[in-house]
Amino acid sequence: MSQLPEYVDGLPNICGSEPLVEETLRAGRAHPVFLPESRIDFGHIRAACAIALHMHQPLIPAGGGDLHTAAIISNLQYMMENQGIGDNYNAPVFHWCYKRMGEFVPQLIDEGKEPRVMLEYSGTLFHGLRAMGLHDALDALKNVTCNPAYRRGVEWLGCPWGHAVAPSTPAQDFRLHVKAWQHHFAAIFGLEALERVRGFSPSEMALPNHPDTAYEYIKTL
Repeated sequence: MSQLPEYVDGLPNICGSEPLVEETLRAGRAHPVFLPESRIDFGHIRAACAIALHMHQPLIPAGGGDLHTAAIISNLQYMMENQGIGDNYNAPVFHWCYKRMGEFVPQLIDEGKEPRVMLEYSGTLFHGLRAMGLHDALDALKNVTCNPAYRRGVEWLGCPWGHAVAPSTPAQDFRLHVKAWQHHFAAIFGLEALERVRGFSPSEMALPNHPDTAYEYIKTL
């Protein structure tokens, strides 16, 4: 499969190859993703639980003192650069939080365990980590996403690129957020990894109440 560039003219690659992304997703639905690689005897399970981790950092105009000219940076970068304000001292812990599933899953599998986790990272978080030079976090995630030895332990959930909340976002805009995330994810982890994205995590777990909006929401998914 073709590989999409992660950045185009200095901006995250969130559009431009929609037919390829759509075809990739369509091809992925034609076959089971995790069962062929699973080593769990589901017939003998008496009880189980599933965990899904939601990870997000917004982009904010904080790259300078003047809001008119301030660069748009990750909130995590602002925390890193201002650790004396409020609870910003947690920024290094947040960095590790975004990386650690890429450490825990390989460790547990190498010990003979069979961990499972669902992950949802917003597109703004992906971009923020890359822009900050925190490549170690993305490299760790890429290992558990793409490495056949570990990828059975991680299921990625789709989400809106900028953490858009469905009830208050026009349906056509929400749809573009979803497609932008798919596009960006494929550019980071590859089209083969995008094939394995099946689930979806709505921002703030918020679902539309209006029937017409709810219908458009389901059509988007």
